[in-house]
Amino acid sequence: MSSEHSDIDAPALEPIGEVTESVQLEFTARCSSHVAPFLLKGNWEFQRGLVTRSSKWGLVWRGDYTIADFTSPQLINRIVCWEGSDGQLLTEIAVGQRIAPLPATSPAVPSDRTT
Repeated sequence: MSSEHSDIDAPALEPIGEVTESVQLEFTARCSSHVAPFLLKGNWEFQRGLVTRSSKWGLVWRGDYTIADFTSPQLINRIVCWEGSDGQLLTEIAVGQRIAPLPATSPAVPSDRTT
C-alpha cells in the first residue's frame, strides 16, 4: 500500500527499494499518453521521469511536474503510473508532497529522448 494513503493499494510515491530500469520506452510512452489529457487541462509541465521495477507492482513510472499557478520549491508534484492485474494502467496523482525529487539524470518523456 502507498505509505502516504493507507487506504489506497498503490506503489509508494518514492521508489524506495525498487530497481531503476534504464530503457522502458514503450511503458513510458503508455504512461505519458495515459496522463496527458489531465496534464493539458491542469497546465502541468513535465520535469523528469523515472521507471523502476517493483517486486509487487512490476514496472512503475513516476513523473515530477510543475503546475503553472502552484510553485513551491520544497514541495513535489508527482504522478505514479503502473499496470493493474487486468492490464489497465492506473495512476496516483500527488500534489504538494514533501518528498525528494526524482533524480535529475532520469530519462525524460519519450518525445524528449534522442537515443
